[in-house]
Amino acid sequence: MKKLYKLMALGALSALTLAACSDASSVATDEGETSAEEKVIQDQLGRDVTIPNDVERIVVGGILPYFSTWYVGTNSTEEVVGLHPNAYNAAENSMLANISPEILDASTDFVKNGEVNIEELMKVDPQIYFENSSDEKTLEKVAEAGISTVGLQTIQVADADPLATFNSWLKITSDIKGGEVTERADRFIEEGEKVQTMIDEGLTGVEDTEKPRVMFLHRHSDKSIIVGGANFFSEKWIKATGGTDIVGDDGVEGQKEVNMEQIYAWNPDIIYITNFTETQPDDLLNNSVSGQDWSEVQAVKDGNVHKVPLGIYRWFPPNGDAPLMLKWMAQINHPEVFDYDINEEIKNYYSDFYEYELTDEDVDSILHPSSDAAKY
Repeated sequence: MKKLYKLMALGALSALTLAACSDASSVATDEGETSAEEKVIQDQLGRDVTIPNDVERIVVGGILPYFSTWYVGTNSTEEVVGLHPNAYNAAENSMLANISPEILDASTDFVKNGEVNIEELMKVDPQIYFENSSDEKTLEKVAEAGISTVGLQTIQVADADPLATFNSWLKITSDIKGGEVTERADRFIEEGEKVQTMIDEGLTGVEDTEKPRVMFLHRHSDKSIIVGGANFFSEKWIKATGGTDIVGDDGVEGQKEVNMEQIYAWNPDIIYITNFTETQPDDLLNNSVSGQDWSEVQAVKDGNVHKVPLGIYRWFPPNGDAPLMLKWMAQINHPEVFDYDINEEIKNYYSDFYEYELTDEDVDSILHPSSDAAKY
């Protein structure tokens, strides 16, 4: 397997040095000229975006994880004055709420019935509005109000690689805030490379027949079962940690709604449940989901059902705890190979990268997140 970080290292390490800068003279752009107080960056739609040199107020819309990337890059959430309600639920149940509690001061009032309300958005006076690049309607709507908009890609980046995606967002953050972000980003990239190398070396000699058959339950209720397939974050996590992606390998792309008959046909050895659903492992292990019988699924029989952790943010999409996600999954997929103490690994990581000392209770809350973090 090619190392998960190869593309990330080649692209992100060089790109981080290209942050746009401005001086006392004006800068020519396709839309005119910027003032001495402004500069031009390029977002992930390839658009030139004029922003202030000193950005102090940002709003994060439907690109839900980005607020945590901002923190990882800048060591601050004071600038985040607005946050999508679906992201706020994760934030208030994350360790970031303890490390940088200013994130809880962010307003969610600018989202009404799932749509951006420009009048409410203007009340928080953002200098930049971040949005998923696929939501062109919102990007245009906010830009028409005179607010600089930055489009960020998700699964389009590096073939749905969550780690490369995260680092591409750090590159944008570096363009906006400058050198200190670049230095912090380099450390995260290096750590990710180191962890992936450790996993690859540990899996040397492990045959495909020895790899567990893994499934991600992405969204779930008694009325709907949605799994993650190929060209989605689930595929990357599974293959990077020595698993077999039974959903993606069966031809399922992205997210797909399935029935229990399909679950029986796949019969996964391990099930991971994301933080985008309120479902907990006990719901499957106790077979308590109305209208669904999980008792005959191998992962349930073996008690091998796991809720994806939530630390600085949800661990499933791009996030600053990605090296920990790799270690956590690798140990579950191959406990006979990876015998480190994951609790200590988490403590050491937070101490090194966030300068925050976790308690045992903190670690437990990361590894067993509340269903409240998934409420919409």
